[in-house]
Amino acid sequence: MIALPMSGRREFRYRLLGPSILFLIVVLFYWKLVLTNQYTWLEGPDAANLDLPWLQFQAGEWHKGRFPLWDPNGWFGQPLFGQAQPGAAYPPNWLLFLVPLKHGWIRQAALHWYFVLTRYFAALACYALARDLGRSRGASVLSGCVYGLGGYVATWIAPQMVNGAVWTPLVFLYLLRAERGERPLASSLLSGFFLGFGWLAGHHQMNLFVTMAAAGLWIWLTVRKGKLNWYIARLAAVSLVMTALASSFQTIPEAEYGRRAVRWVGVQEPVQFNEIVPYTVHEEYSAKPLSLLGIFLPGLDSGFYFGTIAFTLGVLGAILAWRERHVRWLAAMALSGLFFTLGPHSVFHGILYSLVPLVEKARVPGAGSIVFSIGLAPLVAYAADLLPRPGNASWLRRAAWALAAFSALVATIGFIVFAAKIQLHTDDRLLVAAIAAVLAAAIFAGWRNDALSPQAGLVCITGLVLFELFNVSTYPFPNRYQPELNRYLPPLAQHSDLIDYVRHQGGAARIEYDDNVIPYNIGDWYGVETFNAYVASVPSSIWKMELFSPLAKDFWGIKYYLGKSALRPELQEVFAGKSGVKVFENPSAFPRVWSVHQSVASPARGFSPRSEVFFSGRTKPIFGTCSGGEDDVQMPIHTPSYVRITANLQCRGMVILTDTWFPGWRAKVDGKTVEIYQAYGGVRGVMVDGGRHVIEMRYLPWSVFLGGALTLLAAVVAVAASRGAANAGRRKLSAGV
Repeated sequence: MIALPMSGRREFRYRLLGPSILFLIVVLFYWKLVLTNQYTWLEGPDAANLDLPWLQFQAGEWHKGRFPLWDPNGWFGQPLFGQAQPGAAYPPNWLLFLVPLKHGWIRQAALHWYFVLTRYFAALACYALARDLGRSRGASVLSGCVYGLGGYVATWIAPQMVNGAVWTPLVFLYLLRAERGERPLASSLLSGFFLGFGWLAGHHQMNLFVTMAAAGLWIWLTVRKGKLNWYIARLAAVSLVMTALASSFQTIPEAEYGRRAVRWVGVQEPVQFNEIVPYTVHEEYSAKPLSLLGIFLPGLDSGFYFGTIAFTLGVLGAILAWRERHVRWLAAMALSGLFFTLGPHSVFHGILYSLVPLVEKARVPGAGSIVFSIGLAPLVAYAADLLPRPGNASWLRRAAWALAAFSALVATIGFIVFAAKIQLHTDDRLLVAAIAAVLAAAIFAGWRNDALSPQAGLVCITGLVLFELFNVSTYPFPNRYQPELNRYLPPLAQHSDLIDYVRHQGGAARIEYDDNVIPYNIGDWYGVETFNAYVASVPSSIWKMELFSPLAKDFWGIKYYLGKSALRPELQEVFAGKSGVKVFENPSAFPRVWSVHQSVASPARGFSPRSEVFFSGRTKPIFGTCSGGEDDVQMPIHTPSYVRITANLQCRGMVILTDTWFPGWRAKVDGKTVEIYQAYGGVRGVMVDGGRHVIEMRYLPWSVFLGGALTLLAAVVAVAASRGAANAGRRKLSAGV
């Protein structure tokens, strides 16, 4: 290890100045979340009903000493990794799950810091990209603010859709280093690693668009001089292989599950993986041409708001530094992302939808704004550095006049609209754009006339950018003292008495609930097994079974129904909760485990699932012939990834557990490995000889373990590449370079 000289240590401390300033800015920007207890980012339908229960379930499992692999609390059980969106494969989430719980619940303060730190690290990554492109410390801080506090990162709330964006700037930082010839192999490996690591965050959509942008840039670098550059092509191949390895912890289980699941995409019926997502769905979730005004006008429904000042700086940065090839590439990425978000309004999206694998699965073209964000933010840093230079006085003058005219136009429109009470898709925040524009015009004039130093002007510009972003990025956070704005979180605290009653009855009974009165995933939130759940997908084997008839609900062991009135006449009211929701008991519900001694080819009239079983497309196991007596089957232990069943059978038969059959579940009878049959089309069955036996089932999915091993391998290679680059940097520093 090489000891840094005193000058090197001072330089190291000085290098921490930018990240420290950026941290202070981000924390103060989100003062509503971390400096008060009055606001929250969790007040929203998906955040409260879906994301928060997922996080709570996983945190609970971690604190019980169990690594969460299987979620039993909806639709009879699903793999967490396969669903992807719970973010179970994302290591930074594990740190959140390990934060001490409060009375068994994940702390809101921890969730708020999780939200803020995600934005900070996204901003820090973009800061690093801008610095690597040769931008000043102050301009890079501004670039980080634009990326981390605006655009895609700020306006998309769901963690599984945002966490991957934290690593996106590093993808292009190392890709551009490889292009410049700076330790090209190591840089290619690191670019691919961060691209793959982003996939671990959960949702495929954003990561697919970033992967397309990176692949597109690699292709351009390979052919830009009119002939194939085999050296660059090899670097691109190395990078993309690294991406595949790094993402394996998530993508291999996701691929396994995706082929065996149906997914709701916005049409009436769910679709399977081999079915095309209709283009009409993409049309619905694309940005409309008019919504492009939302890039710089607050109050419009836009997922890529940056504000007047940041957008103006981005355009000026592209103009002033156009001779730099990296600037041209960033500008091209920004424009490509913008055109892609328009979906059917852009011919390019339709071509990609038709030709590029998986694009049709990414049903929200508007999420392509992540590519616009990563292209625009570094360009802002170029403008912040170049505008104050004497040779650019003419551009300062033009920009000042343009901003002043824009301010006057917006102010006039705003006064007319609000005076005449005209209804628009905006609100009084429209005038924020006018205020910011006229102040920016004054700053530009000050730069031009040397009334402001470059540093003072940059501080003022950064303040204006934050002023604009704050009025949009933190606007959705409701105050808890405004009950009319808090509709989704309060129900999560209203039904604990119902769950307490069900638990005190004992047994492993499932519940069904009226999702009109209980809109959130009560199963994951309280750790109870439910029939229905608010999720994006369900194993297709389960969905093909008869699910909603009274006999089917008896079969699934749904013993309790939570609602304001009975769903079926035979349900008996047994408890009334404080919220007005009642518990109704189903006296005809099957037990969760039982045994059968006879199989049939297919269910027909008179079929009795308590005594008969059928199998789909496989050889039937051999059953014994019983002389009489009754079997005794019990389930003393049922945890998410482990089940123990005791069985005393009169003769050879099958023990049935009405949990989802899925690859990765392993069974042992008295310590000997046995097969788990797919009984009744979608649940688990294990053959057992007569007599007393102990059956154990564990979820040990090869897809997760193989994927984890490949991701770990990628991480080891990335660390080695990073250390090699760091050692080279230290040698240069110690030599006085």
